[in-house]
Amino acid sequence: MRVAAPSPPDASGASGAWAEIKRQPNQPAVWLRLAQHYAQQGLPWQAGYAARQTQRLNPQALPQLQALAIPQWQDMQAGDALLGRANLAEASALAERFAQVGATAPGDWLTHLYLARLMEMTGRNSVTTINQACALEPLAGETLHWMGVWRLNAGDAPGAVAAFSGLLDIRPVRTGSMMYLGEALLRTGQTEAAEKAFARASLSNSADFLVDLAGRVYAHNYWQEALQVLGKALAVRPDHVPTLLALAKMQSEVYDLADCERTLSHIARLDVDNADARLLRAGLQGRMGDARGHLQTLQTAYAQGGDPLSRLASSIAMTALYHDTLTPLEVADLHRSLCAPITQAVQQKTDFANPLTTKRRLRLGLVTGDLHRQHPVNIFMLPILQRFNPDKLELCIYHTGTMHDAYTAQAKACSQRWLEAAKLDDNTLQAAIVADGVDVLIDLAGHTATHRLGVFALRAAPVQATFLGYPHSTGLATIDWLIGDATVSPVGHAALFSEGIAQLPGSVFCWHDEGSYPLPAARSMDAPVVFGSFNNAMKLSPRTIALWARVLLAVPDSRLLLKAPSLRDAAVCERFATLFAEHGVSRERLEFRGPTGLADMMQEYGDMDIALDPTPYNGGTTTLQALWMGVPVVALQGGNFVSRMGASFLRTLGRGDWVAQDEAAYVRIAVALAQGCANQRGQRSALRGHMAASGLCDIDRYTQNFEALVQAMWAQHGTGEPSRLIALQP
Repeated sequence: MRVAAPSPPDASGASGAWAEIKRQPNQPAVWLRLAQHYAQQGLPWQAGYAARQTQRLNPQALPQLQALAIPQWQDMQAGDALLGRANLAEASALAERFAQVGATAPGDWLTHLYLARLMEMTGRNSVTTINQACALEPLAGETLHWMGVWRLNAGDAPGAVAAFSGLLDIRPVRTGSMMYLGEALLRTGQTEAAEKAFARASLSNSADFLVDLAGRVYAHNYWQEALQVLGKALAVRPDHVPTLLALAKMQSEVYDLADCERTLSHIARLDVDNADARLLRAGLQGRMGDARGHLQTLQTAYAQGGDPLSRLASSIAMTALYHDTLTPLEVADLHRSLCAPITQAVQQKTDFANPLTTKRRLRLGLVTGDLHRQHPVNIFMLPILQRFNPDKLELCIYHTGTMHDAYTAQAKACSQRWLEAAKLDDNTLQAAIVADGVDVLIDLAGHTATHRLGVFALRAAPVQATFLGYPHSTGLATIDWLIGDATVSPVGHAALFSEGIAQLPGSVFCWHDEGSYPLPAARSMDAPVVFGSFNNAMKLSPRTIALWARVLLAVPDSRLLLKAPSLRDAAVCERFATLFAEHGVSRERLEFRGPTGLADMMQEYGDMDIALDPTPYNGGTTTLQALWMGVPVVALQGGNFVSRMGASFLRTLGRGDWVAQDEAAYVRIAVALAQGCANQRGQRSALRGHMAASGLCDIDRYTQNFEALVQAMWAQHGTGEPSRLIALQP
């Protein structure tokens, strides 16, 4: 915001209008007059707020509002929304300006409210100003509501709780405030109180608000409650397409696939050409396990949309990893072509002031939205964060997600700087990272849901890398390094990577179990051999099914246990049963299971003898879970990162004999393990002990290696010489 020069006193302007609004809030003519006054005084934030209220009460006033030429007043991420940031470069100048305005218009509630927040942002005591604003507010509780919203958006959850809690005796049924209070309480670990706040918020009869509430509740993993809230929204407005779309999206994400299909059919009757519904239907193809059909539908939608910067590009890139007829080079080239428009659309920053010396503590930045409970990024990254040496690395985390839980809080406690970045656009986030002086910035998302590849295209640090969240090259040329290992990213595969290769010794991932997962009881010696896979349905490619069918036919009387979220749906189970039948495997040899809680799922590994790794997209977390629960794994080494993870894990474990170079060898290894199955059933603890003693679980050494690799990337940058390989020695 440009800070205008002070205006002369106008006691009859803002103060008089606010007095009228306090007597009768729903007066569009008064709000319009207030917007005009603020615009004349050079106060665009205040003018924008008044303009939005005018339009809400009288949509026909839009031409008059547009004539005021208020900057960005309809952009909900601009203007006074900037008060929801942790800091603001112009905060001091704005505070001085608003203090002068408040002195000339003592009845101006809005300016006093903004001043209170700006005083907080500049570290000044704001209690007196907050009290002044509370005394002037047009509706009881309005001041505390906005202070709470801004604090929450800025990452100050305790401060938000304090503000919203003050409303409980003033406006306990202000549903919007209760929604935000619920979020703030969750971030501070007060789960029971948060659930009560969300319950109060759900008393609203506004369909639009209920849709917003459902999304926020779902973001915190209350998916059953979120579906109930959407049901209430539809009861208020049964044929509202945006609400139905929100419901279909949520049903797809929680694998209520039959219900999702019915909702999409309802939408089709109301809006036959709805593009969002078409994409959701394409998503159902993926949920059904049809990666080929899903990819084709996404590519068609991307081409028809005409927007090369659409996030559909990332959906295409991700889905291509599951496609079993594309060659590794074709997948790599597809990633490059999808990312090219991103880099072409921006100006890359090249002038960084970071000292090039290696004899100092480096500032490491991580960009992620996935530091929560069962997400693989959290499972693998949190133990590393907890072990970083603060004398070597200063940690800055840019949190791009919306879910917060106890694990998010643990990650935040490990950082020296934490920024809630979900609502920041790419340019703003880049500027924040540059201002923090980050030396090495690591992307932990790749092309997954919370990615911010646009920030990396702009370049926000002298050295940029990608790690963990995406098992493939991003295709983005402005990312300098992909962190892998000698198996998933060998030197001979350099042509598949847009990034240089930075190799950790051992495996790219390290398993550190902090849960209580006792080994299951041994299966009966005379029970039939059970092969198994707990990977998601899209990994069960046609090639994988054909390969596993060969294994089952080679081991008479054996069974295959498949567990995946999609397999709660009968139609998905029937689809896979049909695909196996085409290869001669009868339905009675297959067992399908849907999702369960993590602890229960870990015990279900006791129901299988041998885990079969899929291709081309190997298991990641599931493979390590199987090994930890004492289950041997058979893996087929493929031609790119995503199809070599199993080989990386098993070689680091010292079980290279379980890695096949071709499909015939895969079948031979599986048969050999099945023949020794009776002895293996009593050896689960031995496999766990072997794994615990291997480099696959040495989290302290792994963290030291990771720190050394970050320093090596920085040292390479300091030489000024181009390089495509850093191979860290053990």
